[in-house]
Amino acid sequence: MIERNDWIDTLDREIFPFVEYPGFENRYPTVDMVGLAEEQLAELREASEKLFRIFCKVTEVFQKCSDEFMEDMEIPAGMRPFLHRQNMLGLPTWLSRFDFVFDSRRRLHMVEINADTPCAVIEAFYGNRMACRYYRRKNPNRDSYDELKDWLKYIFDRTYSIEVDLQRGRISTEHPFVFSCFEDYVEDRGTTLFLMQALKDAIGSLYPDNMVVFASFYELGVNPDGSVQLPDGRTAAVLYRLHPMELLIEETSEEGDALGAMFMQGYQEGRFHLFNPPEAIIMQSKGFQALVWSLAHSDRAGKIFTRDELHTIRTYMLPSYFERDFAVQQEKGDLPAVKWIKKPIWGREGNGIQVVDEAGSLVSEKYVPNADEVVQRDSDKVLVQQFVEQPACSLRTDEGLLNGYLTMSCFMLGERASAVYSRFSPEAIAGTEAYWAPIYVK
Repeated sequence: MIERNDWIDTLDREIFPFVEYPGFENRYPTVDMVGLAEEQLAELREASEKLFRIFCKVTEVFQKCSDEFMEDMEIPAGMRPFLHRQNMLGLPTWLSRFDFVFDSRRRLHMVEINADTPCAVIEAFYGNRMACRYYRRKNPNRDSYDELKDWLKYIFDRTYSIEVDLQRGRISTEHPFVFSCFEDYVEDRGTTLFLMQALKDAIGSLYPDNMVVFASFYELGVNPDGSVQLPDGRTAAVLYRLHPMELLIEETSEEGDALGAMFMQGYQEGRFHLFNPPEAIIMQSKGFQALVWSLAHSDRAGKIFTRDELHTIRTYMLPSYFERDFAVQQEKGDLPAVKWIKKPIWGREGNGIQVVDEAGSLVSEKYVPNADEVVQRDSDKVLVQQFVEQPACSLRTDEGLLNGYLTMSCFMLGERASAVYSRFSPEAIAGTEAYWAPIYVK
């Protein structure tokens, strides 16, 4: 670590190990902060909570659909049998993050939900506090770490309400709460360990230390009965997994055994709980936004959405279509003369994104360096969504003063909005080049 006499020097690299990200010349945070008014922060959180409730409702609709419809959403065939049940919390995702952009009139538009494996947890729940402390600014995430601890403890308590024998004064450690990722991904490992420490902080000395443990995915095994085995022979009661469900389902052993299928069968039979639960893949599919938009514009009888919910969809969501439906709109001439963005259903980090005009002609394409290194499932289908012309801003970085664009995010702890986060990118479509820009309250 090279000290540069700015606030970034205050970040503890043990907590935040990817400030200097491997393979990148410049430090990940911006030197400057982004200021948002109380009203903007309140709207960001309120919109996220309203959209989350709508998305949960649509997830229930989706779970009743046929395999043919799941094909439209590019849900892997191996996952489909496991998406029709409720999990112990009754929520399709337990930790998620909504992403928004501002238009030229400073109106918010939701562009994505990270429902399965949201990152940027350290940035929002720890790093933002350090920036605000250095600059003596009001922190919009002041209480967020306590909220995170409370939520994780709630998950923990629900998990062990049956397994733990409190009446007899004994606490079994045979089935720990396991946090796991592929440990050679520095960001994933940092995020996973941060969440594990938050849970440990939450439960304190109430339980033995080895009730909450980290294990690399490389070290985990799947027993014949579908239980998840740790290197010490114990089996997991709950598994936090920072690995995309659409990839996990197709994992195989060196011998060719279908580990993903065995794993999911164990979950189905109640051998362990999953965090996030499998249903998170439904919202994670970018086709989900096209589904919400389609339902909202066909629900004239109010069978699915309330009037307020329809208002929320029209206010914060963008016109979004499956590719074939977009083609129909083109033929009818019903599309406004604006740009559209084509996103691969399972794309990540901006990889594979194109911007087209109303006729479908290519305007621009996102370039992602080392695109083959982006961890994602290949997509045959795309979401077509109205493109937002964003206002530019300037922030200081290790490259100097840059002009760029902001993506604003809000984390959801279950149904509750919590920490906010922002990315700053010199490009209108943020990708691996994006910086993290901490936020203060104006």
